[in-house]
Parts: sequence; C-alpha cells; structure tokens
Amino acid sequence: MLLNQGPGTIVAVEISPAGQARFGPSLIGRVELPPGNALHLTPPSGSACLNDLRIRWSDGRSEERAREDLCQAQRVLRVTSPPP
Repeated sequence: MLLNQGPGTIVAVEISPAGQARFGPSLIGRVELPPGNALHLTPPSGSACLNDLRIRWSDGRSEERAREDLCQAQRVLRVTSPPP
C-alpha cells in the first residue's frame, strides 16, 4: 500500500531490482495519487522482494528509496513530496 502524505500529487511509481537502476514502467499506470490518498501496489509477477522505488510527483520532482521489501504483508509506504 502506498500512502501519499504530502501536498503533491504522485504521478508514477517505478521499481527496479535492488541496486540495478533498471526502472520499469509505472506501477500505477496513468492513475494519479492525490494528497491524502492510498493505493495498493502490485509488483509484476516474478519480481524479487527487494526493490528500489522511484516515486515521481506532478511538479517533476522525484524520490528514490533503496531496498524496499515489497513482499511484507500489510506494509504501508508513507511518502511526502520532497522539499523544493
């Protein structure tokens, strides 16, 4: 589950196998995640548990999070927009 706790709108969430910097297409497609909303993320089948995440906001900024375990049950990733 991805929870947007910041003031910005999330427009993309991309994953890469941990440490490989090979980000694929957005896991949320063309959906936008406004502030205060949450979305269940489903990694592609066959993905490893440990992945690097890249989160992109509508203003063009992005944040990367290394080695997130996407296999943990009931995991909530809380993100806020990075400072300008």
